Amino acid sequence: MFLEVKNLKKRFGSIQVLHGIDFSLEKGEVVAVIGSSGGGKTTFLRCLNFLEMANEGTIRVEDGFDFDAGKDYSAAEIRKMRLKMGLVFQSFNLFPQYTALENVYLPLQLRAKEKIRGEVKFGKGRRAAYAKAKEENLERARAILTEVGLADKMGNYPCQLSGGQQQRVAIARALAQEPAILCFDEPTSALDPELTGEVLRVIKELKDQGRTMLVVTHEMEFARHVADRVVFFADGVIEEEGTPEEIFTSPKSEKTQAFLHHSLEKTT
Repeated sequence: MFLEVKNLKKRFGSIQVLHGIDFSLEKGEVVAVIGSSGGGKTTFLRCLNFLEMANEGTIRVEDGFDFDAGKDYSAAEIRKMRLKMGLVFQSFNLFPQYTALENVYLPLQLRAKEKIRGEVKFGKGRRAAYAKAKEENLERARAILTEVGLADKMGNYPCQLSGGQQQRVAIARALAQEPAILCFDEPTSALDPELTGEVLRVIKELKDQGRTMLVVTHEMEFARHVADRVVFFADGVIEEEGTPEEIFTSPKSEKTQAFLHHSLEKTT
């Protein structure tokens, strides 16, 4: 398995949110995570990205890292693991004072500078390394923004972009870090239907490129027609999972049936 999660548990104080999640993901697979609010979907995603630290369980990414909730990790180790799990937030989380290009380029350059400081002594050699990294990272940022259809918006600030364009900048920023797995937390929840379509098209194109993705979504049509597998969360556990055909045509769990009935009813 490319990603393997075993017995993942998370609690906040006395409230248990995740009750021992077992989950796996194959390389190149796209999994849609669905479920009602409060079911544990976002907490699960945040634990995978180490924005929240699981209380129990293990997370393993092939040729990436092995995380055991029972061990202590340094901030540097957490950052290294986090780079393997790119995350696109529902609220974009762009820096408003930077252009689209800068929002993608600056995280790359900060990462490069940290590496250079550890490898190159101060002086002309380090300055030359910074300059070279800047040129390479700007080129990479431009290429990825072009890939997501924003070649003509690189100099625009977030306030000058539509919600769909802002989300595409956020996707470009995550892609620039070359994560092993790209995670989305309700990437269209803040968008109107027209803008939702443009973001989902980008995700579909990423699937066609063979990207490994985990998408928490309320878009049932996307889950049905784009995902390779659908996972239904309820009350902090994986209630049911299967192919889109299995989940949407013949769900076995009463909770899954009730959720889908309610969700599909709202769209008709």
